[in-house]
Amino acid sequence: MRLPSFLMVRNVDPHHLQRYLLPQEEDAVVIRRHPAMLLRHIAEAVLGLILAGVLSGLVAQSTVLTVIWAVWFLLLGRLAFKVYEWSDEFFAVTGVRVMLVHGLVTRRVDMMPLSKITDLTVDRSVFGRMLGYGTVVLESAGQDQALSKVRFVPEPEGIYLQISAVAFGHGDD
Repeated sequence: MRLPSFLMVRNVDPHHLQRYLLPQEEDAVVIRRHPAMLLRHIAEAVLGLILAGVLSGLVAQSTVLTVIWAVWFLLLGRLAFKVYEWSDEFFAVTGVRVMLVHGLVTRRVDMMPLSKITDLTVDRSVFGRMLGYGTVVLESAGQDQALSKVRFVPEPEGIYLQISAVAFGHGDD
């Protein structure tokens, strides 16, 4: 089964990536974070719908019904915003640095130069192993970096190997 293109996590072609690349940079890995990061918001919208439906059967007053459904539409609107926000962010690894570009209202670019990475770790919870995502932890020597953890990375072992190959060489030398 093939995922719709907006759900694809690999081979993402962000239209605004070139804006953040230096002239000598080429993107090696560009991914979208795993859709599992939306599960909490989806669950809240579904539970809100169920609660609104149950309360609609119990309450007869129109003003209260209006408030109940307005609150649910706010939950649905927040879910739509989170989905759009997820679809517009990406994680990129170039030959020079690692970047996480995110945010709609305020665009934020978190970056760490590959030369500063001293250690690379992959953390996967049981739930993450079942759904196919994990956290990539980028560590640098004694410094706090803007980008130290990237959560909800799809296929984190593969991404780990790709970052390692770019950061530490292919081992061919």
